[in-house]
Amino acid sequence: MSGNELPRPGSNELSELLTRQDLRSLYAFLYERRENPPTMVEIRNHSAAENGESHSQTDRRVRELRGWFRLPAVRAGGSYVYVLKGRAGTVRGGRVGISPTVRGEVLSAQRCAQCGKTPTEDHVKLEVDHKIPYSWGGTDDPENLQPLCTQCNHDKQAFYSSLDPFEEQIRAATSHMEPHRRIGELLKAFHAAGVDAPSQVIGVVASMHQYQEDWHRRVRELRELGWDYTTSRRKENGRVRTYYRLTAFTEWPDGNIAAEIDRRVRARKQADSAPL
Repeated sequence: MSGNELPRPGSNELSELLTRQDLRSLYAFLYERRENPPTMVEIRNHSAAENGESHSQTDRRVRELRGWFRLPAVRAGGSYVYVLKGRAGTVRGGRVGISPTVRGEVLSAQRCAQCGKTPTEDHVKLEVDHKIPYSWGGTDDPENLQPLCTQCNHDKQAFYSSLDPFEEQIRAATSHMEPHRRIGELLKAFHAAGVDAPSQVIGVVASMHQYQEDWHRRVRELRELGWDYTTSRRKENGRVRTYYRLTAFTEWPDGNIAAEIDRRVRARKQADSAPL
C-alpha cells in the first residue's frame, strides 16, 4: 500500500490508526463521500444520527481526524465541502491525549479563563481547552491548555470552525520560527483569500513556538519593513472582535527579521534627532 493511500473502512489498518469508534464512523462517512464531499451541516447531521453527538463534538472530531488525514475545506458553489484527500503530511495521530493528572491540574484553577465564572459561584461546568488548536499544530502540553466553561468553549469552537477553510494557510504560518514572519504570512494568506484576519487568530499564531505577551507590537513593527494594514471592529454573537486587513507588504529581509527591524528603528530615530 502506498504511503498516501487511504485505508478502507473496517480494515485492521484503520482500527490501528483510529482506536475510537466515533473517529472510525466519521472517517467511514467521509470515505464513502469522496466523490460527493459533504458540507459541515451534513457531517453534523450524520454524527448526530450515528452517535448522538452535538455540533461542537462533531467539529472537534473533524479537527482530530486531521491529525491522520488531509481533510481540507474546499469551496463548492456557495458553501464549503470537506474532502478526504489522503494521509496527513506529518502524522500526528496516535497522540496519548491529556492524562487525568494534567486534566486535574488544568481544572484546579476552578475559574473559566475567558469569562471568569466558577463552578461554585456560577454553577458552570469547566472543560479543558487547547489555547492553540491541535489541528493548527497545538499540543497536549499543560502550557497549551486552559479551563473554559462549557459556553465559552462552545463559542470558541464555533468561531474556530468558521476558519476551517483557512486551516492549511494557518498551519503554514505557524510553521515559521520568527513571530513577525508568522504574523505576516498569516495576514498575506487572509489577504489572498479576500477576507480580514481576526485578531484572535493573529494572537494565537503569533504565540506559536514562543509566547508573545505583546503580539500587537509585533504587528505594528511590520510597518518598519514597509508593510501596512487597517483594522476594524465588529460585534458578533455578543462579542466585539477586531479584524486586520493587509494593505501593503514587501519581501522579507535577509537574515533575522527582528534584528533588521531594530536596525531600521535605530536609523529612523537617529535621522529624526539629527539637527536640521
